[in-house]
Amino acid sequence: MNKQNLLSIIILTILLISCNTNSQKSDQKEEEKPLSFVITNMSDNEYPDNPDIGFRSKNYKNIFFTEGKIESTSETFKWNFTFYSNNSDSVSLDNLDISELIPTIPESIKSDEYLSYISCINQEWNRNQIHFMQDEFSSNMNKIVRVDLARNCLNSYLWEVILFVEEEGETLPYAHGWFDFPQNLYAQLFEKKNDIPFSVYKKPMEKWVDPKSEKVDLDILRTVIDTVKIEFQDLSDKMYPLTGARKKKFKEIIKPDTFKTMRDLQSDSTLFATFSSPGFYNKKDPRKTELGRLYHLKNVELLKIKTKSSRDTLYEMVLEFKHRITDKETKLVIGGLNLNAFPMLSEQEVSNGWKNSMGIGNHSFYEGYTKHIETKSKNSSYYAMFLDKDNKWLDSHKIGVDGPIFHFSDQERKSLDLWLLSFERHALVGHYKIILE
Repeated sequence: MNKQNLLSIIILTILLISCNTNSQKSDQKEEEKPLSFVITNMSDNEYPDNPDIGFRSKNYKNIFFTEGKIESTSETFKWNFTFYSNNSDSVSLDNLDISELIPTIPESIKSDEYLSYISCINQEWNRNQIHFMQDEFSSNMNKIVRVDLARNCLNSYLWEVILFVEEEGETLPYAHGWFDFPQNLYAQLFEKKNDIPFSVYKKPMEKWVDPKSEKVDLDILRTVIDTVKIEFQDLSDKMYPLTGARKKKFKEIIKPDTFKTMRDLQSDSTLFATFSSPGFYNKKDPRKTELGRLYHLKNVELLKIKTKSSRDTLYEMVLEFKHRITDKETKLVIGGLNLNAFPMLSEQEVSNGWKNSMGIGNHSFYEGYTKHIETKSKNSSYYAMFLDKDNKWLDSHKIGVDGPIFHFSDQERKSLDLWLLSFERHALVGHYKIILE
């Protein structure tokens, strides 16, 4: 090879390296650009079944948001969110850790394909709304006292932002917007969090697919240590307190037209307003239930358990029901429970009880930001599911139950109350008193 050819090769190599380096830098800059999204507003005409109507600021803004942006930081799961109004006002959540807003399969069940699927699907298709107080966000609007960010219970990308103001001693909604979380970013974060391709779960995460009803091996979730001696009562022949969310969501109950007790709701004819895209209650699309499954409480068992995710002794509660009319048998299993976490409340304060959704490793429906990032789905011991007589999984969405509320009602912490939240938490559809001996 002569010197001229060698020199030509060297020059060409340098040019290729330079082009590749510039391309990488260009790609890197492209990735660092903020991701913009449109924020949807809904008027009262567009959202007539909004439960906040009558329970919101007197200066509530139906049309407020325009767009938002998400900007990366130096950490994978921490992002800067900014939401803009039509008056050039803005609210920012800086360095926001969204790792726990990404559905995460607990390490303890990753070896079981079916439980992993049930866990992932239920985390996505149950609401998780995070409260940010004044020292956790920034805004040029001094009147905003709280900002909520929600991954709603429809699909991977439908999120919400809600602003609150203080009026006459109450914290009330001021503006509400709906937006799509960037899909490619969601897929990337899901894969980093779970170490599996998003394509494995993409279809049912984007559009609900009825899971198969397969047998659940509860021994994968826990080891039973002992049975706790208890007595129990079914108190569903009373009406639940119309306080908190149940007060403003009462209008979302379509059928029965009138009722006096929770027992009246324990029927397959009970209908609720469904939750429609992008995230609003819709009475024109009634949601059917199978709440007749809860009519006859046959037995309650309380077990001491150990889980792979905790060194502590925890508890599992098993309730056995018989259908109102048929011979269907249904078990409600709620486990990984730390009784010390349950508050002491009166029945009228039930809305403040410890609550969670149906599934495995779930976050609660509503929680503060500090509690949210401290609670790790990856290491969670919590599970709640309906099973048939053969221990086959039943879809809680079809039955019409979103999850349990627990609280003690005495200072000695011997009287434990369990309430069942209906589909979309419109009502309470069961109340059971567990007396610990």
